[in-house]
Amino acid sequence: MRFCIILPNHRVAFAMTNPIPLTKIPLFAGLGRDETTYLTSLLKQRKCSALETLFWVGDAGHEMYIILSGRVEISIPDAEGRDICLAVLGPGEFFGEISLLDEGPRTATARSVLDTLVIVLDRNAFRNCISRFPSMALSVIQVLSRRQRNTVEKLRGIRNLNEIMAETLTPWQKLSNSIAAMAASQAFLMTHAIAFGAWIAINLLLPKKNAPDPFPFPFLCFWTSCEAIFLSLFILISQSMQGQKDRVRNDVEYQIALKLQLEMMHLHRKMDEQAVLLEDRPVRSAKESHRVETEEVVR
Repeated sequence: MRFCIILPNHRVAFAMTNPIPLTKIPLFAGLGRDETTYLTSLLKQRKCSALETLFWVGDAGHEMYIILSGRVEISIPDAEGRDICLAVLGPGEFFGEISLLDEGPRTATARSVLDTLVIVLDRNAFRNCISRFPSMALSVIQVLSRRQRNTVEKLRGIRNLNEIMAETLTPWQKLSNSIAAMAASQAFLMTHAIAFGAWIAINLLLPKKNAPDPFPFPFLCFWTSCEAIFLSLFILISQSMQGQKDRVRNDVEYQIALKLQLEMMHLHRKMDEQAVLLEDRPVRSAKESHRVETEEVVR
């Protein structure tokens, strides 16, 4: 085998001199013998130990990986730096093709779960394979479409935060919310105003001896005090649950804003790269014109 060292991460890769059953990999299943032989000359193998990081999110992407054995975890960091697992890929599956297609930075981190053997396909080899073997391009499109479909299905499964929290409420919490909502309603206020006014009017119009609650209305004061105490407890419980819901909603909004910021940073980076290319193009055109003029003079 022919060895080479890939810096700066000191990763060891070696050319594929031993025959590999590429037809067992879905991406290359439609290739013939000559195509497989040509492809083998372009591919390289790489051995990864367990928990080794193949690339980090944001790194420049120049290679695509196809798993021969082992497992690779695809993850992204959240706002607190914890990894969120997006998928765990096994033999025959590939990853890293997005940066290879749009020449942008890595959108996720790839880390081997077990001792893993992968095939490495760089950008030039990938373009040669796509142009020479259209069936490989169709395989890539099919896999990407399948992943897109799975993403859409997951998005369909996303539920409203209010519905999820409503299902996790205990009967006591549901009762507290119902009582708090009733106490804040206009009907509750109007009913109490009419009842209190009628009670006071009755006790004022009747003789003091016959009045059920004569002035200063001790029963009415006792009733309103007890009602205020119990209502304040239910309202405090409902406000506490609303505070928890607001904190979760703020966390979700922060994560969305952070993702949008990253997308904008990537967009600005691509715009800057395009501006540099546009600035270099007149210089290259001038050089080519000078070269053509020189060749004509020599002739």
